Amino acid sequence: MLNTKPVTCMNKRELYSATFERLTALQSYKLITIRKQKLRVTERGFNFLKHDNKRYYLGKILITDKYQRTKHPDVFLACFKELLSLSEEKRARVRRVLLSGRDYDYDELSDEEYASFRSFIERVHTRCNNEKTIDIVGQVCGLALRNTIVGTISPIDLPVNELSRIINEFDKFEEQVTTHDTIDTNIGIDSNFRTDTDRVKTFVINNMLELHLEDVIRRNFENMFPDLEIIDGNQHYRTKCGTYIDIFCKHKQEDSYVILELKRDKSPSSALMQLLDYMNQIMEEFKTHSVKGILICRDLDRRTKSALDAIRNKLPEANDVSAIEFNLKMDYRQI
Repeated sequence: MLNTKPVTCMNKRELYSATFERLTALQSYKLITIRKQKLRVTERGFNFLKHDNKRYYLGKILITDKYQRTKHPDVFLACFKELLSLSEEKRARVRRVLLSGRDYDYDELSDEEYASFRSFIERVHTRCNNEKTIDIVGQVCGLALRNTIVGTISPIDLPVNELSRIINEFDKFEEQVTTHDTIDTNIGIDSNFRTDTDRVKTFVINNMLELHLEDVIRRNFENMFPDLEIIDGNQHYRTKCGTYIDIFCKHKQEDSYVILELKRDKSPSSALMQLLDYMNQIMEEFKTHSVKGILICRDLDRRTKSALDAIRNKLPEANDVSAIEFNLKMDYRQI
């Protein structure tokens, strides 16, 4: 969420600072790009402008970004579930302790507020079946609920109804990729399933978001791309031009970089141009010509296929740019 504090009655320096914060927030949300002193609205930015519930849209981007960065997704989700179970009064106490040193001075906090925060961390720890140390749980909760980018608000300040909706969606996705349980066919999953002699039903998941696709690929990366290794630290790599690469890799044997660009639906030809732009940026940044690109999408349209063929004919190696079409399915057997 953007910090919408009024910018009236400011001196010049304060106005510059406030403008910088807002531009930083917009760029961190990938709603805009700033390159060569030119500001452009991204595809995500246009989607945001068209979205009916902009507060929910930004909240989901904020939490998704944190979810993709954490090394303990189970603790991350447990933290928000426990937060949502608290009364408004108890959430306020947790918030005061969590944001102490920013919005409040430490000496303003009461013993009751500290006790509420410790109890909150302990309950999150219990939700995780005590598999992680209490210190790790505390650190993950702190990173999950605080804001880390200027110009944005803390996730703990998101409206409860919006936060609950977002966490429920993450929960459904976790079930889809980690279990074989029956899932509700009303959440965007193709109900045309087939049943074999073992009563196994297959669903094609059609409501895949790019963040879900990325999570599936990162979790199964070694099986999907055994010759590659991820070098972006499990977060989108930010180029010197300020753009973000979905998954940044390097070949294990060859001295070459590989860029994975993800699109959840049919890939437009603009996605191919975007991938080529990223490849060029990495060539300039790392002073190398050994950069490959892979476009991963549900389906390639005719223009993209034609453009891909034309590009391959011009590049030194035919496999410098390639594409992968995916279809995510789930099988389950009702007992």
